[in-house]
Amino acid sequence: MINYFKAAERTLSERGNLERALENLERRKGRVIQRAGPQGIPTTDYSRPYVSGGGANDALTDCLELSEIIREINTTRETIEEIDYVLAQLETSDAVLLRAWYIERRTKEEIAEELNYSSTTTVYDLRNKAVSAFAILYYGAGSLSSI
Repeated sequence: MINYFKAAERTLSERGNLERALENLERRKGRVIQRAGPQGIPTTDYSRPYVSGGGANDALTDCLELSEIIREINTTRETIEEIDYVLAQLETSDAVLLRAWYIERRTKEEIAEELNYSSTTTVYDLRNKAVSAFAILYYGAGSLSSI
């Protein structure tokens, strides 16, 4: 059985990493495009008895790599958008708390002070409530049994 509370925490914690992954994937995409682009007019060496087909294989490999990177970019963007969409559905105070805790990775003391909570114990209690709400919205009814 899935522990949806832990799954929700993991999803929220990885939200920031997904942004960085998107940046890295875009950079990789640019490198592949630059590497695979035209490099000038090739000259043929007629002294060789054959012409290597390596260029075609390299181009195919580059196309496949580019296709995979674009697929990952799209999947990563969709995941980020889905997490943000669910966060936007939460009560504002819950969304702010979850972003500060999991995405911005701020200290519990900073969060308590910013949100005017009396203690970090209160922040933990409110965090648990917010994660539970996120889990229900993100994972659906199945999460009710593990929260």
